[in-house]
Amino acid sequence: MDLEALKIAVYKRLPRPLQNWAVRYGTPNFTVGAIGLITDDGSRLLLVRPTYRNGWLPPGGFLGRKETPVEAIEREIEEELGVRMTFAPPHRVYFDVRRQSVTFISVGVFPSDASPVITGPELAEVAWYSLNELPPPPDDFHEGLHPEDLEAVRRAVG
Repeated sequence: MDLEALKIAVYKRLPRPLQNWAVRYGTPNFTVGAIGLITDDGSRLLLVRPTYRNGWLPPGGFLGRKETPVEAIEREIEEELGVRMTFAPPHRVYFDVRRQSVTFISVGVFPSDASPVITGPELAEVAWYSLNELPPPPDDFHEGLHPEDLEAVRRAVG
């Protein structure tokens, strides 16, 4: 019996809690995040300048336990900008094996009766930018803004 077959035979005999533990600690862990591409009219994008990074990027954050990507981005926007809004299901998923991260990217339309207000220490500034004149993103914004993201923003309104 080779080593892999032995591992499987031992695994099968473990009680379910130990099987779960073995999988959790024997496989790579990934961080899971969500980014919100927020528009008001389909031609502009709301970007934030975090206090802990250089440059402008879409708002977002990590998923909490048992939280969906849409729930996470809606919670993050409410926490960071004081606005309740809804997002479409993710249109793109960014998977980075090297950084062991997965990021879900969704589009939302900013409520016409609201204004973004920084409500915590994470953000230094918030501003609207034309899709045609976006500032360069930070070097460590690996997810990037792809043409399909900008197209999803344009389609979000009407």
